[in-house]
Amino acid sequence: MQIYTPQQRFALHIILLLMLGGAIFYGLADYFPAFIGSIILYVLFRRLHTFLTEKCKWKPQASAFLIIVVSLFIIILPLVATTIMIARKAIFYATYTSTFVNYINQLLKSAAIVQFQRFTGIDLHNPELLQKVVSKIGEFATRLFTPLVSGTLNLFVGITIMYFVLYYLLVNQSNVIKSLYYYLPFEKETVEKMFAELENNVKTNVLGQGMIALVQGSLVWLGFEIFGINDGLFWGVISALLAFIPVLGTPLVWVPAGLTAIGQGNTVGGIGLIIYGAILVLNIDNLLRFLIARQIGNIHPLITVLGVIFGVNFFGILGLVIGPLLISYFLVLLEAYNRQYAR
Repeated sequence: MQIYTPQQRFALHIILLLMLGGAIFYGLADYFPAFIGSIILYVLFRRLHTFLTEKCKWKPQASAFLIIVVSLFIIILPLVATTIMIARKAIFYATYTSTFVNYINQLLKSAAIVQFQRFTGIDLHNPELLQKVVSKIGEFATRLFTPLVSGTLNLFVGITIMYFVLYYLLVNQSNVIKSLYYYLPFEKETVEKMFAELENNVKTNVLGQGMIALVQGSLVWLGFEIFGINDGLFWGVISALLAFIPVLGTPLVWVPAGLTAIGQGNTVGGIGLIIYGAILVLNIDNLLRFLIARQIGNIHPLITVLGVIFGVNFFGILGLVIGPLLISYFLVLLEAYNRQYAR
């Protein structure tokens, strides 16, 4: 004999599901980027896994293990090492903002910068504004990188979860795809478009944009070395990260670096770096984006810019990929809604 009516049992069932699901989500929220990372790696290596299992007749477990080892050494370990290198210096600048502000104030008093201010009519010597700008940059850098440096245990656990999920996705590939079609509350056409959008985003933002970032970062590093400006490797890596932002990215490095070199008396090197960046670094960006849009995939620049801003704010460094993907999914679901319900 049940004390609940069928409607009450249904309502209680839904409430329990929501409560337990909320508790699980809350407990795993810190590792959400790990789940996204496993999906990104799955999309990158899915074709290789299919080739090994179907053409070469490997067992799915052996193929998954090989993919995990390969991705660990060519993607994850270099990425973690590079991020930690950047994070330490970023946190140093964030900690000693007053020293950094004093250094910039000294540069602003140099003859070249004074002449620039007189010529343009722009007053760059505003200590309060400068302090606010440097503090904001420091806060942003700390929020972006600190979790990867201070949370060593969390980083290890996150990578472990990511590879555990990736192994499951590869070994149970067909069952996972069938489950998605069954449980997602969308038409088959919408689910297929979501899969296509995921693949397009990952290819464009990881393979395509990663290639652009690597080339631009290397060119900025080379430019620093050619024109005798210090810390070329560090600023080359920073340029590679900023290259994920179309057009606006790398100029945020080589323009201030060139002005700083001019302020320190290296006029030829500073002007040379700015011309080098404007002619070579920016144009190689446009050329590579055109080639990648034809060969790999294409995402509207506005989606990329908004996605990077939104993604980095919530997910840190992984937001460079996650942000544009989520905005693309929003547009896909909006289109599906219009197709299914608007009429």
